[in-house]
Amino acid sequence: MSYSNEAATQFDPKSLDLALLALNELAKRKLSKKITFDRNDILKFCESIIAKNDDLQVQLIENLIGRGISLDIIYETFIPEAAESLGNLWKENKVTFIEVNIGAQRLHRLSRIYEKQYLGPMYIFSEGPDILLILPGQEVHTLGLVTASGIFKKNGANPFIAVGYSDEEIIELIKLQSFKLIGMSVSNSDNIASCIKTAKKIKKSITKNIPMVVGGQGINQAKSPELFEVFDQITTNPSEALELIKEPNYN
Repeated sequence: MSYSNEAATQFDPKSLDLALLALNELAKRKLSKKITFDRNDILKFCESIIAKNDDLQVQLIENLIGRGISLDIIYETFIPEAAESLGNLWKENKVTFIEVNIGAQRLHRLSRIYEKQYLGPMYIFSEGPDILLILPGQEVHTLGLVTASGIFKKNGANPFIAVGYSDEEIIELIKLQSFKLIGMSVSNSDNIASCIKTAKKIKKSITKNIPMVVGGQGINQAKSPELFEVFDQITTNPSEALELIKEPNYN
């Protein structure tokens, strides 16, 4: 008892506060150091997709999470980069077109599985701006559009995905609904011309001043100067695209 009383009389609340502040600062520094994946992780994941090993695909993602890699990085970066790697393997004649398509479908399914965890329960409903996301003609892969949709949701926006719409149907949709942003996704750089054609037609047919953005893995190899003439922004980051809505001209 004498030891406890002595300890109590020597207790300094200020010292405890300083200690807690120091621990809090250390925790913040630890969280700020984002752990990420490497090229080998992507290659292993692509191999599991080509081998149609569903269990291994999930296990590899769970292993990344176990290493401390955030679900944000997996959803926003890892899965899209895996899709790009599959496309590159096809261009290098290392996989068949059928294998790439099957792989894209599997990535799409995984993206849907992890989207709920990525968003969490707070992002089911939003009162944020309505955004139109378009898959241009000739494009067949929707993974980039779906991933972008999830990121937009997490940033408080309400994305509407238009897949299989004709240019006329898209224009009618824009006239009927109050979209604040229009985005287009190109996974294959060969389809950029079709994307530009649709964008030009939209701009000529509507009177609303709506910013237009183009993204997707296909723009990484794009050299067309027309992209910069037609679109207000070219980016693979949906969070950057949302900055356009904050501009006074688009309120």
